[in-house]
Parts: sequence; structure tokens; C-alpha cells
Amino acid sequence: MSASADTMYSELAHVVQEVPGVAFLAPGLRSRLRSLRATSPLARPGDDTPGITVSAPSGDTRTTVEIRLICRSDRRTLDTTRAVREAVDHHLTTRYPGDEFRIIVTVTGVT
Repeated sequence: MSASADTMYSELAHVVQEVPGVAFLAPGLRSRLRSLRATSPLARPGDDTPGITVSAPSGDTRTTVEIRLICRSDRRTLDTTRAVREAVDHHLTTRYPGDEFRIIVTVTGVT
């Protein structure tokens, strides 16, 4: 993974965590496995941002950004989801003008 991809993951994690109503990003499978075994062969550089996946499917001109998060119970989940999508969209269009993104926000739990 390139340094710019690492930067994108860090930036997106910061943007998402600043949205009111977000408790935390959902832990991914690699993070769970890594916690069981510190030297997991699945661990890769740049894999330190659970809950965020960035991919560019072949044949699609858009980059897909998937955010998986846990919401706080004191806020409406729908409002939080919309706010996260808007914040991520604003960040990406400002930081990467001219690029097209498909943003998917999935709530995996409420705490």
C-alpha cells in the first residue's frame, strides 16, 4: 500500500471520528486476528485503520469508499449515517478534485 493510501485512510478515519454520534470505526477481521496473534501473517502495512475499505473495481471509474462504524445510542443512527456520508464526501471532493467516489456507510452496531 502506498504512502498516499495510508494518508487517505488516516484522513478518512479522522473525518469519520469527528462526526457527532460516531462511537468508533468497526473493527475488521484482520484487526481481530491480529489481536489474537501479534505476528499475524495477515497483518499488512496500512492495515491499521479498521472500518474503512477503499477499492477501485475494474470497469468502474469511481473509487468505492466503504465506512463501517458503531453509532452512539444517544443520537439517531440515520442522522449520524447521513452526516458521516456528507463529511466523507466533502473531504474527498475537496482533497481529491476531479476524482469520483462511491461512498457506502454501514452501521454495524449501536453502543
